[in-house]
Formats: sequence, structure tokens, C-alpha cells
Amino acid sequence: MTSENQQQLDVPKLVLEAIERCQDYLSPTPLEYSMYLSEKIEGEVWLKLDSMQRTSSFKFRGAINKILSLTEAELDKGVVSASTGNYALAVAEAVKIRKHRATIYIAEDIEPSRLELLRSHGLDLVIHGKLAWDAEKEARRVAEEQDKIYVSPYNDPIVVGGQGTCGYEISKQLPDVDAALFACGAGGLLAGSAGWLKYHNPEVEAFGVSPENSPVMYESMRANKMVEIETFPTLADTCRGSVDLDSITLELCQRYVEEIVLLTETEIEESIRLLFEQHRLVVEGSGALGVGGLLKRKERFKGKKVVAAVCGRNIDLEVFKRIIR
Repeated sequence: MTSENQQQLDVPKLVLEAIERCQDYLSPTPLEYSMYLSEKIEGEVWLKLDSMQRTSSFKFRGAINKILSLTEAELDKGVVSASTGNYALAVAEAVKIRKHRATIYIAEDIEPSRLELLRSHGLDLVIHGKLAWDAEKEARRVAEEQDKIYVSPYNDPIVVGGQGTCGYEISKQLPDVDAALFACGAGGLLAGSAGWLKYHNPEVEAFGVSPENSPVMYESMRANKMVEIETFPTLADTCRGSVDLDSITLELCQRYVEEIVLLTETEIEESIRLLFEQHRLVVEGSGALGVGGLLKRKERFKGKKVVAAVCGRNIDLEVFKRIIR
């Protein structure tokens, strides 16, 4: 997509279309007050529990919006996507609703328990390449070569609109919200939700939070273009990996986002542990990023009403037990 086309993207319109299209399949997820975090920032903190979304992560929002937008003829061609785990589950569930199947490309570096989870759902999986970026490029190549429909996890206006329904729900549940924090890998959830919240109230501040080991959108915003960088293993594995060099999410993040905060692996662990100890929530690394970013920038949020998105709970049991211990 060209820069000119990106400028024309109307995120609020895309979100409203997603709300209309997906109303029979998306139920609003809870907004839970956090006394502990509110005391920490001397303000008011709410947790947006998208870990309670269908397939246990926010990814279902974008996937169902995209799949419902396709015609039967398009679905009959075949659906291809790529994922580090959560989006695979989301696409599989979405195409099942349309009584079709999808082929999902994953990389060799996928966390073993995620691979077992995907297989347990009977997905049509293809393992290709060492890294998630390798699998994504191969999925796109195969879709183009075989005239199938490639469903991007982020580089698609309809997917971004679907992810933005999270921000829409926040605006309805807490209309006077001052700031919101979202996990950021490729930026779909962040761009869509921030775009809606800024439309709801231009004064709302939106923040992305990424793992320090995979700061792709952070570095791209600094460079004013999408960049390819080396990434390293992270607990926030669903936020790891390269991003399409023509991704629509860069311009949207530049337009709507105040800052992307980076967290160390230790800070991600501490956030996972905090959410269990204080709220009895089981979350994955990416799901804890919003809370970690809140604590890292707590002085900025003093006295404000803040929402931290808790966006997924598909964590390996042994990893979770190690962190909790």
C-alpha cells in the first residue's frame, strides 16, 4: 500500500464497520478496576481484559472482521495466513464460522507449547523457515502464486479496523479515559484502538509497549520508515518479529501514538507475576506489556484515568510456573 493510500485510511470508519459486521461474534470484554495499580500511580487504573476474548487474545477481533468481509468465492479459493500462535487460532476459529478452513504458516522457532496448542485445534499448519518473518513471506508468496486469499495479521485496513474494536469498547466502558496502553508488535491493535480513542477524544493519550528484544515498531518510528532489525527471544513472543516494509501500521502509529515504551525481559516477568498476584490473572508475556509500560512510566499517569490492555493468556504452563515461583 502506498503512502498516499495510507493517508486516506479512515480508522474510525473502519472500526464502526467492524462493529456492525462482527456484532454477532464479538462480545465486549470486561474492564476491571485495579486498586493496586491505582495506588501505584496515584490515579485510576482499569484493565481491559481482552485475554477473555474468543481464542484467548485480541487477535480474534481482526481475524473475524477480515473473514466475514470475504465473499464465498474468495473463501473457496483458500485462505492462507502466517502466525506466531494467537493469530493462527483466531483465523482458524473465524473460517470455521464460515464453514471453511485455512492454511497457517509458522516458523521453526515457535514456542513448543504453542505448537501443541495449534495442533490440538486441528489446524492446517505448514512449518517454514527459522523465524516468523520467513514464514510470513512464504505464506504471502504461496497465496500470490496459487491465487489464494492472504490474511495479514496487521497489514490490512479491515484487520486494523477489527482490532480497533477494543478501543471502541474502552470508550464506551470508560468515556472519560485519559490514556491507554496496548501491546505493540506490528501495531495492529495499537493503531486501530488508538485511532478510535483519538476520534472519541483527541486529548486521549495512546501508548504502545514492546519487548526490548524485538523493538521493530519503536525503531521504525525513530527511522520514519519500516526497518528490518535483528530480534531476540522474548517472553512476549507474539510481539516478536519483522514487519512488512509497506505496513500501514507505521503511519497510523505515527499519527495516533504518543510513545512506544520498551520493556526488558525482567520487567515483563514482573508484570506477569503482578497480574497473577494482584488479580489472579494468567497472562502471556505480550498480554502483560500494557501493565509493564504503565509502571515504567507511572509518573506520567499520576492523577489520570488509565486503561492497560491485557491482550492474551496463551502462556506455556512451565514458563508460567517458573515466573510465579
